[in-house]
Amino acid sequence: MFPHIKPARLLLLASLAFLFATLHAAAQSYPVKPIRTILTYSGGAEPIARLIGQKITETMGQPVLIESQTGANGSVGAGAVARSAPDGYTLLASTGATQIIRGFLVKDVPYDPFRDFTPIFHTFEAVSTIVGHPSVPGSLKEMIDYAKKNPGKLSFGTTGTGSAYHLAGELIQLIAGVKFLHVPYKSSPQAITDLVAGRIDTAFSVYATTRQFVESGKLKNIALLNNGGFAALNGVPVVGDILPGFQSPPLWGGYFGPAGLPPAIISRLNGEMNKALAQADLRTLMERGGLAPAGGTPEQFGAMMKSDVERLQRIVKAAGIVPE
Repeated sequence: MFPHIKPARLLLLASLAFLFATLHAAAQSYPVKPIRTILTYSGGAEPIARLIGQKITETMGQPVLIESQTGANGSVGAGAVARSAPDGYTLLASTGATQIIRGFLVKDVPYDPFRDFTPIFHTFEAVSTIVGHPSVPGSLKEMIDYAKKNPGKLSFGTTGTGSAYHLAGELIQLIAGVKFLHVPYKSSPQAITDLVAGRIDTAFSVYATTRQFVESGKLKNIALLNNGGFAALNGVPVVGDILPGFQSPPLWGGYFGPAGLPPAIISRLNGEMNKALAQADLRTLMERGGLAPAGGTPEQFGAMMKSDVERLQRIVKAAGIVPE
């Protein structure tokens, strides 16, 4: 039939055709057994992954089993998914810190965020703010003006060197041409405790952690790193509106599969997760945890990740951060 094609080549083509047909058939009947989801984060976002798991269990007819693997800032769990079979039965629920930022901080990360994974679903953005002690300048513009006159004197606390919040502070300094004093902490509550006590001037943190202190008058909102659309934050300016060119480092959570996941399975999972995200109980739980629902297509999620990497390359270089 194809005299110009050698037998060996014909055998290869036939094998590939069989493989594609098998994958397509598997995708059409998917899922036929429980789906394992490895979760690389904890805290307020964990209940979101568990509720999404419950909802797609109901709609897909197979249990979604949640397994926490947070070791090495999530890279242990992410590495396990990267090495798994691309059949849709091992998924990863992870964050921008694990998938993107960690590669700029650690030399030997055991995976590549693009080569080793298939983006499936952008779940949420962690709504984050710059908060200040009542004694500090009341707006971001006033903070910048003060820092121009007093380089290195205005301090900002974060969850550590190389964290998304540290990188956000570095980008603000880069765009505004000012110098702040970075004070790294092991956790956001530690930074907020010192901020309330007046030991630092400002802090970058997730809204869920700072909300109670702002409502009680112990702290004040200065600016939003990203726009969460919460009614309680109406009137709080977004950093990007004050400093054109600012876009927050990755503060998102999302789902991935290993590389080579069949398109039909990607589409099915993305569709079911978007349906889950539209439900009122899940959105209420998200708002309570300071998370803004995201959603969208896998292609949009992948494009956002590439934009994250391009932006972080610039920030990390300017901050002099070197992988260890």
